Amino acid sequence: MRVLVLTPYLPHRRVGHGGGTAVRDLLAWLARKHEVTAACLVRPGETDLVDDVRALGVAVAALPFADRAAEGTARAPLLRDRAAAAGRALVSGFPFYVEKYWTPALAAQLRAVVGHCRPEVVQFEYLQMSLHCRDLGRSPAGSRPRLILNTHELGSLPRERRAQLAGNPLGRALARNEAARWRRLQVAACGWADRTLCVTTQDRELLAAMGGTRLSTVPLGMDLEAIRADWAPVRGTCRFLFVGSFGHAPNRTGARLLLDEIWPRVRSARPDAALDLVGRGSAEFLAERGGSDAWSAQGVTALGYVDDLGPLFRRCRAFAAPLTEGGGIKIKVLEALARGVPVVTTVVGAEGIATADGAALVVAPADADFADALLRVAGNHDLGAGLALGGRRLMEERFGWAAITEQLSHIYTGQSG
Repeated sequence: MRVLVLTPYLPHRRVGHGGGTAVRDLLAWLARKHEVTAACLVRPGETDLVDDVRALGVAVAALPFADRAAEGTARAPLLRDRAAAAGRALVSGFPFYVEKYWTPALAAQLRAVVGHCRPEVVQFEYLQMSLHCRDLGRSPAGSRPRLILNTHELGSLPRERRAQLAGNPLGRALARNEAARWRRLQVAACGWADRTLCVTTQDRELLAAMGGTRLSTVPLGMDLEAIRADWAPVRGTCRFLFVGSFGHAPNRTGARLLLDEIWPRVRSARPDAALDLVGRGSAEFLAERGGSDAWSAQGVTALGYVDDLGPLFRRCRAFAAPLTEGGGIKIKVLEALARGVPVVTTVVGAEGIATADGAALVVAPADADFADALLRVAGNHDLGAGLALGGRRLMEERFGWAAITEQLSHIYTGQSG
């Protein structure tokens, strides 16, 4: 089957965030069963990385897309497009973040790609690409490809959580307004697609309650052939790991809670405890919060972007994910489980993966209880080993790409909902 996947990111090897990693794996696994073309938004400076995506076994249609890093003469059209997006958002009631991913030029380029590739299915990654689904959906169903919208997360959910956590009325009102815009977009987008995919059962039920229709639960996964479970910390050590792009607000909030609320209690009980913060922007994050030298004295190190996370996962006693914001499935948690690493996270971090404490991971609130959970796992090797085995087993049962892409193939042909 000819499948066209539209993604707002170029999913190259160094993409550096969970969603991009998931799309990269998705393309590689789809290409085992289908003839796949990836239509990718390509930002300034990324052109040389297109061949890295082609190496996945897919054709690539590169769609130029200017972002805030645009310089010189590229700034004027960027500002023009952003102003037009703001105007459309006022009229449509949809989020500006979604409107900025639609321009007349980009829509025309996508139509040309569809005309050239003649796909039987077009899959749109992320809700922010749904306006392009609307465009293609205006043709009668029999004369166009089958349209699949993969939400990744409901944009309304993290905004609603942000409103609940807001410390002032203005921040709460702004977050609620954004949540309402996302709800409006989400329900409309379901009407544009032949099938809308939610990555968790909770997301599907929430979207159905809003009025969404033609919904399926299809999780994101991990490449379990490429990732081995080889957790092997040195007994007696007390090192933890936090991974995430620090350009993503929920990761910054989680890291802030980890440093300010959780870490002092951990260090009080274990003065030898160490913490690695990994991901783009982690060094700048520490610099803003007192500087690397001050945090180094507290056992905290920021490593920035790391090509190979394997050694860091292998040596840590537990993966710490004290997340209170965001939505969907957290790829960072899936990766830790796939690597056979004990995970301590929150209810938000475990969404779509596990419902509570169990054989696969430990769930605790992002406060003193979270610190106690980290210390308990670090101090009990048998507990950690049991979690490591349970986490990998869970991944093999539910989150391998082989089963996920098989489910997608049935959805593509309309055999399952």
